[in-house]
Amino acid sequence: MSILKRIKTRVIDAKFYHSIAFGNSLLFSVIFSMFILLYMSIRANRQDVLKDLSENSQKFILYKEKTYPILNSTEARRLITEYNQEEKISNIETFGPIKNNTVVLVVTVHKLHESLKYLIASLSELDAIEETLLVFSHLTYDQELYDFIQTIDFCRVWQIFYPYTLQVYTDAFPGFSKNDCPTNMKHKKAEALKCIGAQTPDVHGKYRQPSKAQEKHYWWWTANRVFEHLLSFNNQNGVVLEFIYLGLHKWSLENDTYGIDITTWDPKQHSSVLAFDVSVWNSIIQHYDLFCEVDDASWSRSLLYISLNRRDNKRFKVAYTTIPRALKTTLCSFNGFYESCNVEDNVVNALRMQRHLKSNLFPPYLEVYTHIELEDDEFMFFDVLEGEGGWNDPRDKALCSANITENTVKKLLMDMSREFKDAYKSF
Repeated sequence: MSILKRIKTRVIDAKFYHSIAFGNSLLFSVIFSMFILLYMSIRANRQDVLKDLSENSQKFILYKEKTYPILNSTEARRLITEYNQEEKISNIETFGPIKNNTVVLVVTVHKLHESLKYLIASLSELDAIEETLLVFSHLTYDQELYDFIQTIDFCRVWQIFYPYTLQVYTDAFPGFSKNDCPTNMKHKKAEALKCIGAQTPDVHGKYRQPSKAQEKHYWWWTANRVFEHLLSFNNQNGVVLEFIYLGLHKWSLENDTYGIDITTWDPKQHSSVLAFDVSVWNSIIQHYDLFCEVDDASWSRSLLYISLNRRDNKRFKVAYTTIPRALKTTLCSFNGFYESCNVEDNVVNALRMQRHLKSNLFPPYLEVYTHIELEDDEFMFFDVLEGEGGWNDPRDKALCSANITENTVKKLLMDMSREFKDAYKSF
């Protein structure tokens, strides 16, 4: 059965490219993860996990790490450039070429962690996973991680590498150069020293922190790379200003009835398992100036800034499931006797909850009402006019809007030019 036909619903009428936070991973996909809920029990061991998984899934969990020499910045830059230019998609010979309707999943990674092994193992168990393209966006170049991902054999795989990583820019922007103002330096002292950025501290009076700024750059580059470079959405129609959220912060065992609720999107509540479709992405990229200019180093709060300041005055809404469809396996939980931060404990309990709720995970149909007007008082909690800082250096804004969004900006300018000419002719 095709992935897109597993649920009959009135809201999903086109391809959705979802994002699922799983440990340190970010996923754009139409797949609903089968790891459901962090529910504590007695401490588990690896065998408790393996007995519930197929042999093909077990090999990812049992993968033996290797030791590689640390790369210098020059070698890392060479490899990043080489792989990004090559654009090699693995397993094409087995699963065939990419099509216009191929489901794309994007996972952001930076090191080989236990939670990543379990994520890949869980993906290998999904129905119709062979129809997808699984993209891994690397924050840094790590040979061990690259080799591990190359062992994936259940679907097409493409690995991309963030080119502006601090791994490469060790002593120059977007890293920290010797002439940059230290983050916590006082404004008067910075002016006296005439360090870079002295005139542009953030809203809190602090100066640029490269590692913090990198998080927003990295998310923005990844989204642009996938939506604008890899995929073509010229045939997509319609505007659906709506997100989909597949997880919940709080959930009890008593809540075992599947449903979908719709409300105003809140990045504090609806970011870790966020999904959005092509039309929402087009809406985001058309407001790239808001995303790139707001003084906020958080990509999710920058999206909120777009939502609150859209040119058509429409805010993003979110549809969220009453039973969560994904979780972070690295979370710590307290069961009344001890605190556990063990990934395998969390996975074992997720598998148990999966069996308990399996009959409710794929209902035969959903009643979803998409034309809901929210009450004005719902927006009271979202009265955000400015960002929360960490993003006021002109260099960050330029990298975001010019270097990363270059091709899209050119297209938008041409579209705006055509609209202006059409409007001028109508007078």
